[in-house]
Amino acid sequence: MVEFLDNFIAHLGLLGLLVFGVAAALEYVVPPFPGDTITLLGGVYAVRGEHPWPLVFGVVVAGSVLGALINYQVGHWLGGRFEQRPGEAFLGITHARLESVQAQMRHKGPWLLLVNRFLPGIRGLIFVAAGAAHMPRVNALLLGALSAVAHTALVLALGVAVGGNLERLEFLVARYQRGVILGVALVVLVLGVRTLFRRQPRTG
Repeated sequence: MVEFLDNFIAHLGLLGLLVFGVAAALEYVVPPFPGDTITLLGGVYAVRGEHPWPLVFGVVVAGSVLGALINYQVGHWLGGRFEQRPGEAFLGITHARLESVQAQMRHKGPWLLLVNRFLPGIRGLIFVAAGAAHMPRVNALLLGALSAVAHTALVLALGVAVGGNLERLEFLVARYQRGVILGVALVVLVLGVRTLFRRQPRTG
């Protein structure tokens, strides 16, 4: 897959920069999209001299902020819909559940937004929740941009570290993906156990 992406972006020339930005945005809107893999390639291209790393860096950060904005607007619309029809569930979400999410975002939202870029799979949902909680848009996007800057710098540095070695890049991507799957599975397990214990009737 990495070799295919490498060849595809290489044939686009400078337009390949758009691929990096679009990939970063799609990671928020379509969570399974392998945007981090494409960003890693950006570091490889920087070493090869095909795309200057400041341009790759700027495009990826901009794409991340755009994706975050789209999800924020979806959440804002969702919150408004519940306010207009508080008695109706929508997409399996009840008004009570929305109020719980809003309360959590008001309490933990800034920290979640600040680390969102390092939470694959749920980073987009964090901005949906921020929009639904009516957190200030500018604040949410600013925190998201700071997170994107830190994450993009790290991913591009990894790409630079492997140089033009695609085999090593594929190895890093595979390890990263396994780590993400394991991390998400552990979080789901912990939350499931926590919920189970909360529902247990207390005796004595």
